[in-house]
Amino acid sequence: MLTLISTASRRTFDADLDSDVLPEGVNWIDAFRPDEREAAYLERAMKIAVPTYARLSEIETSSRLYRDKDHLYMSLPAIVRLSSGSPQTSPLGFVLNKDLLLTIRYKQMKACEDLHYAQPVNNRRAADGPSALITLLEAIIDRAADELEKIHAELDSLSASVFADNQSKGPEKTTDDLRRIITRVGRAGDLTSKIADVLLGVGRMAPFVATEAADYLTADERAKIKSLSRDIASLNDYETRQTDKIQFLLDATLGLTGIEQNVIFRILTIVSVMVGPPTVVAGVYGMNFKYMPELEWPFGYAFGLAMVFVSALIPFIWFKKRGWL
Repeated sequence: MLTLISTASRRTFDADLDSDVLPEGVNWIDAFRPDEREAAYLERAMKIAVPTYARLSEIETSSRLYRDKDHLYMSLPAIVRLSSGSPQTSPLGFVLNKDLLLTIRYKQMKACEDLHYAQPVNNRRAADGPSALITLLEAIIDRAADELEKIHAELDSLSASVFADNQSKGPEKTTDDLRRIITRVGRAGDLTSKIADVLLGVGRMAPFVATEAADYLTADERAKIKSLSRDIASLNDYETRQTDKIQFLLDATLGLTGIEQNVIFRILTIVSVMVGPPTVVAGVYGMNFKYMPELEWPFGYAFGLAMVFVSALIPFIWFKKRGWL
């Protein structure tokens, strides 16, 4: 599906797939899963080779950023949300020249779709390719910043949960809580790593555009690209701190999980030690010897039970005094 847009007026145009030219005023074409006919129209109208999904998915810098005559070809991984809500990355491709920006994507991306019908900043804004690219990159960076803020709030909540006083809870309940915390920390770490990939892609694109498109960038566009670079640098620093905090919380949670497991093993050890002496006493009186004086005693059975009880009570008192119970 092709969406032809003027970022100055926020007007959309219908694409005549049989034509060889673009409607006048268009400076952004958003191609969502373009089919063969749509790709052929773009190649005729823009005189380019439309990048394939496989080409956009390549990770080498030479494949993500290159120039072919008057067109700049770029790509980066963008974050998309699946129907389940889980984040995933999908390639987002750009083809840029002085007058036009083409984006190619194969997943629904809110940063692109929200800009289709957004209100124009002002009607005097330049309607060229770089202005459309900058508008889209600003939206991508804003969404990355919003996601980092949400992760920060999530990590604060997890930190409070990890270091809360859980002495009133039983080991089983505490272990379940820690398991859920590890899952949430893992999800936060996964999303943070995806945001880092997005920031890396945009961070490489900004200087590439500033250098390769220097001949036709306006002063305002150059200033905005510099501002984007500063925003990316600050978000990269913020993301690094987030990653450090995620690792800290993960280590702390795993440490607490080990402590809870040690408590369980300690209880099992104490129980086994307490059960050992009564087992020995019961084993002695279970022997089939012919002469055992206690078997003839009127209170022999009570004596045996008392021996079992005392042999279990002594280790219990000893562990209690040492604070192990």
